[in-house]
Amino acid sequence: ALTPAHFERLLSSQPELVLLGTGNRLRFAHPSLLRSLTEHGIGVECMDTPAACRTYNILAGEGRKVVAALLLQAP
Repeated sequence: ALTPAHFERLLSSQPELVLLGTGNRLRFAHPSLLRSLTEHGIGVECMDTPAACRTYNILAGEGRKVVAALLLQAP
């Protein structure tokens, strides 16, 4: 149910990297959803949500301009 508008909202944060946490398992977003980010030179990494959280903490701790977009699933 994701749309390009969901990702366009992240542009206002001016990140250098967006971590997309895709729930309990790794899934890849269709490139058309990420076009607004890639056209602005913003990197996107897809990973499961727990990995995205760990990676966010490391990169933010290093002072990187990173945003985490996390999909949560009910247990």
